[in-house]
Amino acid sequence: MKISIRLYTALILLFLFQAGYPQSKLWLVDPLEPIYPDTNTFQNYGDKYTAAFPLGTEAEVNVMVALPVGTTVSLSARLDGKELPPDSWAVLLDVPVEQNTGLDSRTEQYINKINPYVIRRAPFRVYEAIEPLEGAEFQTQHPYQAFRLQVPAERFPAAGKHRIEISVHSEAGQQEGAFTAQYFDCQLPELAESHFFYTNWFNLKVMEVQHQVERWSPAWFDVLDQYARLMAHGRQNSITIPGELLKWDGKQFSLEEEKMLQFINVFRKYGFRYFESPHLLYRGDGDDWSSPELVVYLTKNGYFSEEGKKDIAEIIQLIKDFTEKNGLTDNWLQHIADEPTANNAECYKAVVQQVKSIYPEITIMEATNDRDGLAGAIDLWCPLINDFQENEAFFRGRETQGEKVLVYTCLIPGGPWLNRTLDMEHLRQVYFGWGAARYHTSGYLHWGLNQYHADPFEQSVVHHPSPVATPNNFLPAGDTHIVYPGKNGPLSSLRFEAHRIGIEDYEILRRLKEEKPKVQSRLVKKLFRSYTDYELSVKKYRRIRKKVMRKVESLFKFR
Repeated sequence: MKISIRLYTALILLFLFQAGYPQSKLWLVDPLEPIYPDTNTFQNYGDKYTAAFPLGTEAEVNVMVALPVGTTVSLSARLDGKELPPDSWAVLLDVPVEQNTGLDSRTEQYINKINPYVIRRAPFRVYEAIEPLEGAEFQTQHPYQAFRLQVPAERFPAAGKHRIEISVHSEAGQQEGAFTAQYFDCQLPELAESHFFYTNWFNLKVMEVQHQVERWSPAWFDVLDQYARLMAHGRQNSITIPGELLKWDGKQFSLEEEKMLQFINVFRKYGFRYFESPHLLYRGDGDDWSSPELVVYLTKNGYFSEEGKKDIAEIIQLIKDFTEKNGLTDNWLQHIADEPTANNAECYKAVVQQVKSIYPEITIMEATNDRDGLAGAIDLWCPLINDFQENEAFFRGRETQGEKVLVYTCLIPGGPWLNRTLDMEHLRQVYFGWGAARYHTSGYLHWGLNQYHADPFEQSVVHHPSPVATPNNFLPAGDTHIVYPGKNGPLSSLRFEAHRIGIEDYEILRRLKEEKPKVQSRLVKKLFRSYTDYELSVKKYRRIRKKVMRKVESLFKFR
């Protein structure tokens, strides 16, 4: 007797379900909940999902199905009865977590202590990268296959509730879910008017390798434009300038103004507000953290030499001329040397004094590892969140002098601190916005937009790149990057989107504070008390966030 392929597939599915394969129409999962390709806690999910959003942002939900690997599924969605285009869908790609983040920093191997503040014990794989689907059909790759529905903000022009009907069709039948998106009239500002400073340092060389483009070519600018658009979507509003545009030919310095403007204008188009000059000095080729003298990057002259001082004078004059001519004085952020310490603080201050004598209006911005020794030398402080929290009085004092403070993380800190590593809850990324609202800080910096040292789909934990790093010194999972290289351009991630949500929350909380500061403070503290004390219930977060949006809408509704 001959059996059709369709019937054969149905019998296989029936056997699998009877053998214990989980049955469900489909699961709609909050994008802030971690999901995995191998096993999940399904009792927390269902085929209905409701979430609140501010006008000006997209509505998103993660969709998971359980089907045998290789099953072809077709996806569709209808917004208020109207079919959404196939490009509303993306597939979630999983990445590895080989080691858990450390209790203090790096990974657990660094001090050989277990970190209990992780979502799962390594090794494991977790859904992370967001790859747009090229069509409405997809062949499942995991027992638990995850997708993402993303409905653009322009489809929600007014406040109110919207019903999105979701269908996933396969040989197993039609699986359906209902997503209710409730929008509140608390419009987000355009990126150019954002009140939250946000930068992820961008590696152009890595971009070129991943996408096979040659620097300054038309194809290169096309890819650069895609990265700028993605960064702007994530509410990033500052970008580092390519260091190569400042040149030293052995006799004199020069600045390639035309290329610099071309580069800047790509980001200006999307509303970027700040442009960061590369560091002028560093700790030398041996990366000597104990040395009191900083070294000029381009010439390798120590700063305390007459040649070093002359180098800085010529470089700053070039920057001054360029920024003044192109109306960039208020948008230019000058890095001097990354993470200055007590050992080189005197040298750092001497450099700044010289820079300010030439260009008094320039803004000095730095990720810092020292405090008292640098007082008066920095306009925009960027301490690690643990440094800030543990020394808040110092930074509050700097603010009384007209200086501003934002925070950063990197391979440090670990444990319960907020950070962006792959084995942490997505709420930790969200709460960077709430932390800024709680502490009245200006924003956030991270070194790793796309600083890959390996294929990020196959390796998330890499050895520390420093030449003096010990064998057990690893960067934690995902520390090098927050976006991914796709075949047609850069891909967003669940961490990047969570961080965006937090920045959007900051803007809404800021509006509430303008009118009702005590109410705003009370609501913030319901979720976020400090960088180590916060709520991890996604449901509670959604409830409080909705309350904030409702209050802001009511305050500004009739104005």
